[in-house]
Amino acid sequence: MIFRVPSYYDDFHCIADKCKDNCCIGWEIDIDDKTFKKYLSVGGDFGERLKSSINMENPSFIPDKSGRCPFLNKDNLCDIILNLGEDKLCDICNNHPRYFEWFGNIKEGGIGLSCEEASRIILSSSFSLIEKEIKDEETEYPDEENLFDFLLSAREKIFSYLSDENIPLENALADIYEYGLILEDIVFDGDFNAPEIKSSGKKFSLDTDKIIDFLLTLEKLSPEWEPYILSTKKSYKGEDFFIRETDKYLRNIAIYFIFRYFLKSVYDDEIMPYINLMTISVFILAFLFANGKDFSLETCSEIAKNFSKEIEYSEENVEAISYYGI
Repeated sequence: MIFRVPSYYDDFHCIADKCKDNCCIGWEIDIDDKTFKKYLSVGGDFGERLKSSINMENPSFIPDKSGRCPFLNKDNLCDIILNLGEDKLCDICNNHPRYFEWFGNIKEGGIGLSCEEASRIILSSSFSLIEKEIKDEETEYPDEENLFDFLLSAREKIFSYLSDENIPLENALADIYEYGLILEDIVFDGDFNAPEIKSSGKKFSLDTDKIIDFLLTLEKLSPEWEPYILSTKKSYKGEDFFIRETDKYLRNIAIYFIFRYFLKSVYDDEIMPYINLMTISVFILAFLFANGKDFSLETCSEIAKNFSKEIEYSEENVEAISYYGI
């Protein structure tokens, strides 16, 4: 089996107590069956603590009143790692913020934008793909191999187009949006030959007030999100927000969304929702970056991380953006 990842995939390492955010606070942490059985076999005082801190009916850690995992200590370190070792973490803790998709004999993986350190790496790193052979895993094969090859080819063309700094990002987004419509027609006709992306000279644009109002209708996962969006909307003076200072960050984010979601088209024959998710997300983040007035990597990766946590961790919000205007 081929395992394909961005070249920066192995650059990620959890920064633990140095993280200003924390993935062990505010989330339901499910425990996979294999790890659950291991935890039940742990003896002694720590074994008793494990058993008393797990919801036995639906294996997951029982958070404290402030939403912290019961094993996140006062130094923001994991007591399971300290007492049992890193190899005793449940799958979700061991993998986060990594994500995986399987396409027959190909497995793709990446690091998610919702993590502070992963966001910093994604925004600042050049994108390329690397492959290695791994042990076969149980997986579903795409029904149409020709469609999968077609999508792979189209995705490569989109990567290349987004990476070309000679094409202004606003124009690239508009051209890729039109390209998505062309790809959908090709899939409908069954002629799986991915054309080149053509320049239209158009700029991708949305009604900023409407898109921000739309953001405020989405499911809210963080109490800080709505006040932040409202304050940003209030401070907006109508300036252009596709600017040189954040161009590289936004291109890398656009590529992240295409890499993470575009090949899902092979299972539902829909292309525009995944193009929409990328173009609208980049438009919103361009607005948020520009209105933050601080274009440092630290600030922009923090904004991108918060956006991802609010959108990508809600299936309802991902779907709403994917089908916005369609």
